[in-house]
Amino acid sequence: MTLPSILQKASILQKASILQKASILQKASILQKASILQKASIIQKASIIQKARRHRSLAWRITAACALAVLSLAAPTNASDDDEAAPALRPEDILANIVVAPSATGSGRVLPKIAVFPTLASNLEDVTLRNVVRRDLELCGEFEVLADSAAPDGLYLSDTPVDLDAWKKVGAEAIVKIAGKTLANGNVELTGAAYLIDSGKAPVFEDRSEVTADQVRVESHRVADKLIGALTGTDGGFSSQMAFVFGHGKARRAYVIDSDGHDPHPVSPPDQLALSPAFGPNHELFWTASVGKGRFRLFRGGQAAPIALVPGGSVYGVAFSRNADKVALSIAVGATIKVFHGPDLEHLSVFSPVELALHPAWSPNDKLAFSGAGKWAQRIFVGDKPISPAGLHASAPVFCRHPDGVRAVYAVGAGKNTDLVATGETGGGTVRLTASQGSNGYPACSPDGRLVAFFSTRTSGDGPGLYVMRLDGSRPRRVSPLVGDSLRWARLPAGRVARLPEAD
Repeated sequence: MTLPSILQKASILQKASILQKASILQKASILQKASILQKASIIQKASIIQKARRHRSLAWRITAACALAVLSLAAPTNASDDDEAAPALRPEDILANIVVAPSATGSGRVLPKIAVFPTLASNLEDVTLRNVVRRDLELCGEFEVLADSAAPDGLYLSDTPVDLDAWKKVGAEAIVKIAGKTLANGNVELTGAAYLIDSGKAPVFEDRSEVTADQVRVESHRVADKLIGALTGTDGGFSSQMAFVFGHGKARRAYVIDSDGHDPHPVSPPDQLALSPAFGPNHELFWTASVGKGRFRLFRGGQAAPIALVPGGSVYGVAFSRNADKVALSIAVGATIKVFHGPDLEHLSVFSPVELALHPAWSPNDKLAFSGAGKWAQRIFVGDKPISPAGLHASAPVFCRHPDGVRAVYAVGAGKNTDLVATGETGGGTVRLTASQGSNGYPACSPDGRLVAFFSTRTSGDGPGLYVMRLDGSRPRRVSPLVGDSLRWARLPAGRVARLPEAD
């Protein structure tokens, strides 16, 4: 081989060697950079976790608690502690696999048609009674209430008898006759009667009550509840109130509203940043709030000073059992939040080791549920058992004592929207109650267990606001345009004045 040829080959080999080394160095540089980025990411994550664990400022706790309360949304099945592997599906796909209740899509059962006997009376007590009862019958979801224009021709006076044959011809299956009048002593007499078309001319139910003038509205709800009971076998739940938090930023206050959306008013002072209301013994309202950027404390209606608790961390949630003989609270402990429970506020102990435990709720059978930290997202726990699948955000559990059995209802989140789902008391039999109608959250059950109230941002129908619907997802009806959070619903004790004092 000639010298030029040898030199040429040497040059080629040298260049190849140089390129190979360059390639190796380039790869090494890339790997080194990847390693550095990975280390930086690990260090950054460790720093965030470390800060999260060490940070004790009020701002951090409020941000964490509020973020969890808003973002914690999921759907129940019979999950266990062992299914915390990385979710195989996206949250949207998990939610899509939950069956939508047929009633929620408008294919519910046909409801019996009833009518409210019309009248020409114009006195205030009669008009109030009539409006309240008619509204409750429409909201209860058990009937189709005929319009006044469907009434048979005739002159409707207070003593006009009920012509069952004429009402049958217009499609009515039952008639409700009510009247209110002022008595000589200044009190008001409220009467109600129910007639069934095929049960003869005598009413199947009659009720009379004498009330003071300031109690006409709340007692009208009791008349409606009894009429619903006479026609369905279970009294209604409208002699009741809801409590919730309304407002944004620093202007968050605890509100109370009647079950039909009447008279919403704040009960917590304007200098408090309220988080979580609940009705306690004798329908007293409790809520958690921060004053002057201090920690969140527990307050009781009518008392300016907070309630002293042990432990003394910030309180992010409170719930009382059905008979108010048990209480549960979400209390900050170190860098986390845990659920405490006890027979009263003076005797509390840790209920569960689950961390970031929010929105406690008691079942009618005294089971305690809450939204707590899973490996991938907040989940719904009943006791220490998670009943919602990994991968979905779950929040705001509540229990409905339906005549067909106890159901758990809560919100689940995927993407931009949230929906309500229902399941058995301890999981299983999961169905969606809302679908593709904005964000629907913070459910609360009516005292009779047949209705669910919730806040919705939907733009269809009546638009955003406070809604009530049947437990099967059918017949949603807006009762107020207000959209808040942390909703609770409780029956008024007998003889209790409906309106809680409004805070200045």
